[in-house]
Amino acid sequence: MKINLPISLIVLFTLLFSCQNKGEQAGFAQPEATEQSNVDFDEAPPAPPQEQPQPTQPGQPPQDEKDEPAIPRQIIKTGQYRIKVEDVNKVTPQIEALAQRFGGYVSNMELTNSNYEINNAITIRVPASSFDSLLSSVGKHALFTQYKKISAQDVTAEYTDILTRLSTKKEVRDRYVDILRNKAKTVQDVLLAEEQIRVIQEEIESKEGRLRFLKDQVAMSTLNLEIYQQIAYQREPDVFTESFWSKLLAGLKNGWELLVDIFIGLVNIWPLVLIGGLFFWKRRWIWGKLSRKRHPHQ
Repeated sequence: MKINLPISLIVLFTLLFSCQNKGEQAGFAQPEATEQSNVDFDEAPPAPPQEQPQPTQPGQPPQDEKDEPAIPRQIIKTGQYRIKVEDVNKVTPQIEALAQRFGGYVSNMELTNSNYEINNAITIRVPASSFDSLLSSVGKHALFTQYKKISAQDVTAEYTDILTRLSTKKEVRDRYVDILRNKAKTVQDVLLAEEQIRVIQEEIESKEGRLRFLKDQVAMSTLNLEIYQQIAYQREPDVFTESFWSKLLAGLKNGWELLVDIFIGLVNIWPLVLIGGLFFWKRRWIWGKLSRKRHPHQ
């Protein structure tokens, strides 16, 4: 019994020492496992790279509008051009031929003369694609260019606005037509729907007219051309004088008109004319009566 007690103490001490070593090893391993666990949960999976928005150039539609059909720019070109030519009468038909050659036409022409120059104002409508070529060809006839002004008016915004409004108004009109056909039950409903359709249709026709005008102005550019020719100073002709026969004819005409006026005046005062005529016819009888009253003893 005395021998077993020290052995038991040794065994017990050995077991306690082993458990302590295992606890220390477990304590040292714990932080590593915890650190590994923190890394696994804290680090989220990398997010996919986001596409950076591309900068838009001036005049370029945004990214979300690229799918919509783009309306080309609507530009109205107008030119003011005044040049000196050698002979207006010879250059004028050449200008008309140029207009026809480039697919255009002369819409207006006004020839004027003064004491020192001959001037011809010509308005030309030409396709926009040929506008610059026409200017270049016309310039070949110039001896001197007094001025040359080119303007370009951008009506894209107005053009787009009209298209949008037209689409909206047509949709509203179609809805009213559907109401008229399928939902109008009373005479009043029918009249109200027809009135709305009439008003909207007038607005649609007005917008369509404006749209046609813009299309024409965009498709056909306008050139207001003036060609002039300087001439030696010429005195204006004397004032026109009537001949004897012209004056005689005018006198006869005036006399006849006076006679007609007198006749019409007498017709207007016919009671006075009648009384005056009777008095003149009976003047002797009336005068005798008056004389006898004055001198009864004669």
